[in-house]
Amino acid sequence: MKKLAVAAVMCSLLSSYAVASENNTALNKYKGFYVGGGVGTTDFHDKVSSEMSKEHGIGISTKSDTAYKVITGYQFNRIVSIEAQYTSYGDTKYNIVSEGDTGKFKVKQQSYSIAANVGYTFDNGLRPFATAGLGQMFIKSGSFKKDGGLYRLGAGVEYQIKQVPGLGMRVAYEADFYTLEDKYNNKDYDQSVGSWYVGTTYKF
Repeated sequence: MKKLAVAAVMCSLLSSYAVASENNTALNKYKGFYVGGGVGTTDFHDKVSSEMSKEHGIGISTKSDTAYKVITGYQFNRIVSIEAQYTSYGDTKYNIVSEGDTGKFKVKQQSYSIAANVGYTFDNGLRPFATAGLGQMFIKSGSFKKDGGLYRLGAGVEYQIKQVPGLGMRVAYEADFYTLEDKYNNKDYDQSVGSWYVGTTYKF
């Protein structure tokens, strides 16, 4: 009888350990550091050139470049991640026509940001999400350089590929909002630059 009792206790303990291990494994697959990258199209809303065009009758056309992202973050559970990004929006090329004269220049924008990534990871691997955070914008055009704070908003959907544990794909739109000061005319312009992008991540 004692042997049967000991065996029963051992089976119970082993069963409890197996269930706990399985639950921990299930939870741990939603946790961990991840890195990745993305590529997409730049979407720049330049109120400075828009207002100048209206006020002075200047013809201004722009052509945006490709956007690139470097991503790193930590996922705490099914819902919350903290994510840092470097984004290069490439060169926005300007073509100016004024009373027969033409001119060209380009503006380069890049940003660093840290944001909360909030969504829900379903059992099938899909995870719709939204991002919100803060960062720093850097602008360069010839010898002109400017930097300042920004806030970031975005939304998208990820898919964790079951056949390759840790590998994920995402499609999203994210935009950086910042204010550009015009000290000569004593004006502030609310600018935004964003990107539709496709990216991949790998969770360790």
